[in-house]
Amino acid sequence: MEQMTFRELTDKMVLFYTEGKFADALQLVEQHAARFPEQSARTTFWKMCLLSLCNRPDDVLSVFRQGLDSGLWWAADQFLDTDLGAVRDLPEFKRLMEASQKKYEEARGQIKRDHAILLPEPPASGKYPLLIALHGRNGNKEADLDYWEIARQRGWLVLLPQSTQPLFPDSYCWDDPAQGLADLLFYYEQVSQKYQIDPQRVVIAGFSQGSGMAIYAALKGNLPVRGFIAIATWWADASELACERNVRGYFVVGEKDHTLERAREIQDTLRRNNVQFGEEVHADLRHAFPADFEPSFDKAIDFIFMEQE
Repeated sequence: MEQMTFRELTDKMVLFYTEGKFADALQLVEQHAARFPEQSARTTFWKMCLLSLCNRPDDVLSVFRQGLDSGLWWAADQFLDTDLGAVRDLPEFKRLMEASQKKYEEARGQIKRDHAILLPEPPASGKYPLLIALHGRNGNKEADLDYWEIARQRGWLVLLPQSTQPLFPDSYCWDDPAQGLADLLFYYEQVSQKYQIDPQRVVIAGFSQGSGMAIYAALKGNLPVRGFIAIATWWADASELACERNVRGYFVVGEKDHTLERAREIQDTLRRNNVQFGEEVHADLRHAFPADFEPSFDKAIDFIFMEQE
C-alpha cells in the first residue's frame, strides 16, 4: 500500500475538520505527522487547534511547549484562530504566545527572498512566455509547484516567488500588499535579467490569498501582465482591488469552497471597475485546485489572450 502524501493528509484532515469530526482529524494528524518533519510547524499548530476543539486545554499547552522547545515559532496573528478558543485566555497560553513572538521577530529579520523556476524547452522565438504563480497564505515557493507543471509543459517559464512575510517556519503570506509588490517586482527583474521574456505574454496567477495578491498586482503593480488566473480566491479586503486596468482574468471556483462568498465580492468589485473576467465553477470543489487542472489552465490562457493576439 502506498504511503499517504502530505497533500493527501492535508485533504483528509480538512475533510474531517469541515465535517466537525475533530477527534478523527486529530487522530489522523497524530498518526502521520512524524513522517513529515519538514512540516512540523504546520502539523504542530493543527494539533493545537484540534486539541482545543476537543476541549483538551492542558494538551494544547503541552504541544505548544514542545513545539517551542524544538525551535518552532508562529506569528502572533496565527493565534487569533477561533479554533483556539479553549486556551486563548489562559495565562500560560499567553506566556507561550509571547515566547513564540520573540522567536518570530528574530526569524523575521533573517528572511531572504527566494523563488523556484520551472523551465520549459527553449522557445523557437527565443523569448519565453512568463507565468508568475503565487502560493497561498501559509504556503511557500514549492506548495503548488506540481499543479503549475502543466504550464511548463505548455512552454511557459514558471516563476514561483516566495513571499518574505513569514507566518511560521517555511510558511509565508501576502498580508502586506506593498511588500508583496516590491518582492514581485524584484523577482520579475531577476528572471528578466537571466532569461529573455516576451513582455506581451506575461500572466500572474495564484491560489487562495496568492490569487488575491495576483489580482492586486495585475491591477496596481508595475508588472507588464496581460491577465491573471485566480484559483480558490481570497483577499482580506475586496475594496483594495477597485482599480481599472486593461487586463483580463479567469477564476476557478468551487461551490463548496468556504471562501466563495469573498470571491463573489471580489468579482463584483472587478465588474464595477470594468475588468473583464471569465470563470469556471466546480460543483464539488472545496478550497483547492481541481484534481484535473490541465483544462482549467488551457481555458484560462485562451480567455486572457482572446481578441488580444
